[in-house]
Order: sequence, then structure tokens, then C-alpha cells
Amino acid sequence: MDVHASEKEQIENLKKWWKENGSSLITGALLGLSLLFGGKTWMNWKESQAQNASNIYAQMEAALKRNELETVRSQANELIGNYTGSGYATLAALTLGKLAMQDKEPEAARAQLEWALEHARSAQLGNIARTRLIRVLIDSAAYDAADAQLKAVVDPGEYRYIYAELRGDLAWARGDEQAAAAAYREALDGLPPQAPNGAYLRVKYENLAGTDSEAP
Repeated sequence: MDVHASEKEQIENLKKWWKENGSSLITGALLGLSLLFGGKTWMNWKESQAQNASNIYAQMEAALKRNELETVRSQANELIGNYTGSGYATLAALTLGKLAMQDKEPEAARAQLEWALEHARSAQLGNIARTRLIRVLIDSAAYDAADAQLKAVVDPGEYRYIYAELRGDLAWARGDEQAAAAAYREALDGLPPQAPNGAYLRVKYENLAGTDSEAP
């Protein structure tokens, strides 16, 4: 057997195979490297965005404690506009909603709370936004909208007694005292011992059901 001829043939076959497939291999390798380094770049950018949002939110909270409300509004709007996908943006919208209610601007508060509810990234934030929104809607006599929000609740979790109280508030606002009393009773039954609004909730219930009614 001619070993050299065999090696030459193998080399020629290898050259031929490389000519046919080499460019695909190079392209695949480059693509793989691009995805690898591109993925790292993306992750670094995401981390940077998260850190920036955290810093701005901390500054906003500090300004809020100093009652520098214009600074608060500016930083909150920056979070909402530039860091929409961050949980800090939802917290910023909740803050703006609270400020709007303090300024007696229910429509502005409603807009902020609806935005917060739509963009909430956790069940807890969603429930906070929804319960505040329902209160604003009831105060604004937007009863059908409040009712729709209450019916949209899927998993109230630890907010169950709060939603029950809100159903009572809505029923009372609509003049249905019997339904209001039943809802307040349900809220009292689920009221945690440390809940800060227990005394006020009991008063609302007893005003409708009578002071001799059993209450926990």
C-alpha cells in the first residue's frame, strides 16, 4: 500500500470538505461568540439599569422625607419614563398617586394607580395599586369602575380582608346597608390582630349592624 498516496488523498479530501463546510463553521463560531459576548453585554446593561433605578428611587425617598415634593415628582417621572420595566417605576407611580390624592386631584391619582396596576411585577404591588385605586374610584363616585376592579381580583391573599372592607365601602356608598354590613363582618372575621384599621372597621360595622352585634 502506498502510504504517502493514502495521506495525500486524505489531505485532498480534507481540503475539499473544508472548502465546502469551512465557511459555515466559521460563521457558526462567530455567531456563538457574538451571542456569548452580546449576552454578557446585555446582562451588564440590565444590571446597570437596575442599579440606576435603585439609586434614583433612594433619592426620591430621601426627598420625600424632606418634603421636597417637586424633586419627588421629577425623580418619580424619570423612573416611570426611563425605567418602566423596573419595580421601582411601579413604586414611583404609587407615590405620585398618593401625592395626587393629597392635592385633591382624584383623576391624576386614578391615572397613576391604573398605570401602577398595569405594570406591577408582583402580586403584592398589584394588590396595593388595586386597593388604592378602588378607594379613589369610590371617593369619586365611579362605582361601576370600582365594582369592576373588585370583580377582577383573582388571588387576594393577605389582602382578602381589605377587599372585603372595600366591598362594604362600595355597598354603603350605593346605599345597600345590608350588603355593607355583611362585607364589614367578613372583613372583621379575617382581620389580622395587628391591623391598624381594626377600630375604624369595627365602628363602620357597628354603625350598620348595631352596637349589640357580635364582633371579634
